This record gives sequence, structure tokens and C-alpha cells, in this order.
Amino acid sequence: MKSGVKIMAIKTFAAIEVGSSKLEMKIYEISKKLGFRELDHVRYMIALGVDTYTRGFISYEMVNELCDVLKRFRLKMGEYQIDDYTAVGGSALREAKNRDMILDQIFIKTGLRVKIISNAEQRFLVFKSVAYKMKNFEQLISEGAAIVDLGSGSLQVSCFEDGILVSSQNIKLGSLRIREILAGMEGHTTSFVDVMEDYIGNDMRTLRRLRLKNQKISHMIVVGEEFSSIVNYVSMTKNKEYLTGEQFNKIYNKLLKSSPAEIADKYGIPYELATVIIPSSIIYKKMLDFTTVEKLWEPQSDMCDGLAVDYSEQSEKFVLSHSFEKDIINCIRIMTKKFESSEEHIQNVEMLALQLFDGMKRISGLNSRHRLLLQLAAMLHDCGKYVTMSDSIRASYHLIRLTEIIGLSETEKDMVAAIVLYNSYTEIPDYEEENPNMTKEEFIAVIKMAAMLRMGNSMDRSHKQKIESIRISIKEHELKITAQSLYDLTLEQGTVDARHPMFEEIFGLRPVLRQKRSL
Repeated sequence: MKSGVKIMAIKTFAAIEVGSSKLEMKIYEISKKLGFRELDHVRYMIALGVDTYTRGFISYEMVNELCDVLKRFRLKMGEYQIDDYTAVGGSALREAKNRDMILDQIFIKTGLRVKIISNAEQRFLVFKSVAYKMKNFEQLISEGAAIVDLGSGSLQVSCFEDGILVSSQNIKLGSLRIREILAGMEGHTTSFVDVMEDYIGNDMRTLRRLRLKNQKISHMIVVGEEFSSIVNYVSMTKNKEYLTGEQFNKIYNKLLKSSPAEIADKYGIPYELATVIIPSSIIYKKMLDFTTVEKLWEPQSDMCDGLAVDYSEQSEKFVLSHSFEKDIINCIRIMTKKFESSEEHIQNVEMLALQLFDGMKRISGLNSRHRLLLQLAAMLHDCGKYVTMSDSIRASYHLIRLTEIIGLSETEKDMVAAIVLYNSYTEIPDYEEENPNMTKEEFIAVIKMAAMLRMGNSMDRSHKQKIESIRISIKEHELKITAQSLYDLTLEQGTVDARHPMFEEIFGLRPVLRQKRSL
């Protein structure tokens, strides 16, 4: 190698999805400068979801078939000498009663570790793939768009306004799930399409009432193999990027007059896929009827692409142009309004907690992701008062855990809930007694953030937002908090002093609130 010539580092990465109706693997080249490039794509149709959605578990015959395919995937990975891989499972594995035994069998027989991800994590990966693959993504969401992510097990509808995510709702209306649930009724009616429309219509009307009625949606970005097949095989148009609403309605009317066998034969679509195109089309049609959508876009992206983007972000520090962190924060702000939290108090505690975090960054051992979790906890710590005034903190804890937060893992969501809960504790909780859904390191980070939130709450004890801002300085064993305020801070100073023992035990610093009067 010539002196001074720098070789660009390129990694080979495999993304594997264990889906409800298929197994899929894509192999990529990834570099910090160029992002990622797809090298190979293999797939295998397997109806794991049929077992899960009808019986609640996956049969051993199906598990053996699954492992045999993953063994072949492993051989393919060897051919490309991959540097790393990520393998994930969605709703079919997540909802199977024997999921833990299946994961054990997969590892023993193939050496692959498959991680079961939550619905929120699954949809967030799809968001990332869409944002990366669609060059006009920012333009579409600025004009008003809904990402309609239809999987085999469920439907996710996520609405954007002015470029920011405003809502995301999951409904158990997956194409395969609908087909399996209603399969026994098909022979008892002369119009099975009407049965499907009735079944789908109920949930879609609720979605419209709760999430869509005030939304201006000009574009529908449709993720899923069913819509991709409609655009690429059923549509007679040369354009493969989108269909107009009028074009889709014409296709829809044709599809409803055809049987799955006729659809498969006429358009060259696998029969298994043809059986779910009609229920999928009914969902798209309902979305069109309920909104002002002008175009339905096919993003040409999938879960594997999302895994590649996520890996690129983690390993190569590749950054997407769209800020999903802003989306998370905006959705939580909307959530706090629904629970009628005190907006002024929430914003003041959020500001104080974050300024405390930033001032202690050098000695806290916490990172920027922890900062986001603390911010979300500050925004949500009062939401439980909507349910009960007598035990609002615990109500907040349960509300957070029950709420789907797109962009957070299940562990991160549990961390946010725990920050809120431990904010009310007067003693440091014990890891073994609490038995949280997190590692000991994550638990320690939660305890630190809970102490910061507790201190932020102390500085607005009156709920009158007396403090404009704070400045942090550390000297020996004292954390000096200098507050800008025109008002009497006797209550706030007394509350900070009363809560100092737990804070001091965690950080080895005694917090002292001092006042600097504003002009």
C-alpha cells in the first residue's frame, strides 16, 4: 500500500427477518461514506403466522423447517464472509406461547441468535428504511403524509404534519391474521368480501374517529408486500413509484371481482400472497375514503433495509437527515395534552431537569440517549393525575408502560416509566427487590436520572414556575444550583434541602439551591 493512501473501511452485514409469512435475508456492504449497498437478497415463504394466529403456538414441524432455512442462510453468510449480522422476529414469534423454546432451538441448530422485537421497535425500523430509501420523504411528510405499514399480524398508521410525527396507532388488522380469523366463514356466505369489509370497517372507523378526523393527509406511504405487488404486477401503469387515488380505485374494483386463484394466475403472483391481497386492498381503500390522500407511494423498502440503516447508525455513525428524536418528543407532547397535564409545570420541570443533566454531564456517566429518556420522563411524570390524584405517580408509571412509544425499545420505555416511579422514592430502590426489565447498568442510570427529575420537581414545588433557568457549579462535595428568579424561593430551597440525602448518596454531592435575582 502506498504511503498516505487511506483504504475506506467497508463492512459486510446480514439482516435477517423472521416474519409471519416469510423468512428474508439481505446482505449489504456498509461504509461510513457511502451508506449501504445491497449485495444479495434471499427469501423463503413459511406460514409461521398461521400457527400463531390460529393456535397460539408454532408447531415443531414448522420450527424444524424454520431452522433448516436459517441453516442455509448461515451458509450464505459464510460465502460473503460477513462481519456482523442482526436477526429479528416480529409478531408471529412474539405472540407464540412457545417463543422461548423456539429461540433456543434456533440457536442450538443454527448458531444464530434471533431477537424478538416489540411492535414499536419493528415499526421504527421500517420508518428508518423509508426515510433512507425515499429521496422525497421530507417533502411528502411536510405536505402531510401517513405511513401505512401493513404486516401479516397488524397495521400501523403513523401520521406526519409539517414534517413531524403527530400520531402512530397500531391495530391488529394484519393481512394474514384477517385471512386466518375469517377463513372458517368463507363457505357460509355468498359474499365473503362483504364479511371482510364488515370486520375491517369497525376498527378502521375507530381509527378515523380517534386519529384521522382532523389530519390533513395528502400522501400515503404504503409499506408491505401486498401493495408492492399491486404496483409492480397488477397496475398497468409504467410508473412504479406511486398510484393516484383514482388509479387505485380502478384496480380495487377489479381485484374484488377476482378469486385468489384468478389473481395469482392473471398477474403471476404467488398464491399465498394472492390470498391476502384483497383484505389488504380493503384496508387501503378505507384509508383513501377516510382521508384526502392524492397519491399512494411505494417506498421500495422493508424491515431488512431498516436493520441495515440502524446498524449503520450504530457502527459507522451514519446519520439520517430526518430527526426521529424530534418525532418522539412531539408525540409525547401531544400525549401530555390528551392527559391534561399542567403544560407550564411540565415544561418548567423539563427545562430544570435537562439543565441539571447538562451541568452534571462530566460527572454523571450518562450519555445523550439518557438525556432523551430523562426529558420524556419529565414530560410524562404528571400524566397519571388524569386517572387518579391519590396515587398519580404509580398511575403515570402504568400509563407509560402501556403506551406504545415509536422510537423507544421496550427496555427504554420501562426505563422512562421507572424514572417517573423512582422520582417519588425517598430511598434508593434495590435492584434485586425491584427486579426490573433492565440490566444493572441500566438500572443505575435510571436511579441517577430519577434523582435529577426529583430535584427538577423540587425546584417547581409550588407549580408556579418561579425559576427562569439554573446554572450548575461543582466545588468539592457541593453541587451549587444558582437559580435565576425574582420570586421568593423559600419553598423550593426547603424542598431541595429536604431531598438532598438521596441525591448525595447517588452522586456524592450535596445539592444547594441559591438565588440570583433577575432584573
